[in-house]
Amino acid sequence: MVRILLNHSRMTKTTRRLAAIASVTAALLGTVLGVSSASADSIGFDISVPNAGLAPFPGPYAHVDVNRTGATTAIITFTGLTAGGFTYAFGAANAIDVNVNATTFTVGIPSVVTLSAPGSGNVSAFGTFNVTLDNSDGFGDRFSTVNFGITDTSGAWASASDVLIANGDGFRAAAHIFATAADCVDACVTGFAGNGDLNPVPEPATLLLLASSLLGLGFSGRKKLFRAAPESDTR
Repeated sequence: MVRILLNHSRMTKTTRRLAAIASVTAALLGTVLGVSSASADSIGFDISVPNAGLAPFPGPYAHVDVNRTGATTAIITFTGLTAGGFTYAFGAANAIDVNVNATTFTVGIPSVVTLSAPGSGNVSAFGTFNVTLDNSDGFGDRFSTVNFGITDTSGAWASASDVLIANGDGFRAAAHIFATAADCVDACVTGFAGNGDLNPVPEPATLLLLASSLLGLGFSGRKKLFRAAPESDTR
């Protein structure tokens, strides 16, 4: 009887492990097959490299998300961050800037209505960008998040990583940053910052491979479970 209870306990633990594997596998397959609402074709990176004016203040200062919504369309989102007791926002000239990987393209209307029509030009120490958006005023019109669409009219992007490209100085994006804090009347300081490293979200093929591996592990464990199951001892 004791042996039967011990074996039953082992079987219960193994069953729970298999159930956990099945749950993770189902979630991954759901993402691959499009059941999840999260996009698998997106990248994100921080705006974390400051110019001289912003250097005394801790980063990262902002985050940029690039979501490729189609072969020729993408949505860019800038979000100000908080670090070291400072809250960072965007504003003034060259408020947000990106370098689009396309010969010709169009830029949609930004979600912040005070931003100007897109232009291009040099941004502080971060080189030239082919999309620069100016804000209408300084601190009074600062904003903490914005998004806008881009459409490639000269080709197509194979993945979200292709939407933006590093300029001649190695930067894909930059921003005009306002550092704010409770003890500052307006902005403590303003300065510019550029992007750091990319952090890609796993592509569908990678997720499918991982899900298949977990599924195989689950079947293997299930076979071992039934092989190890003893016959009932009625004596």
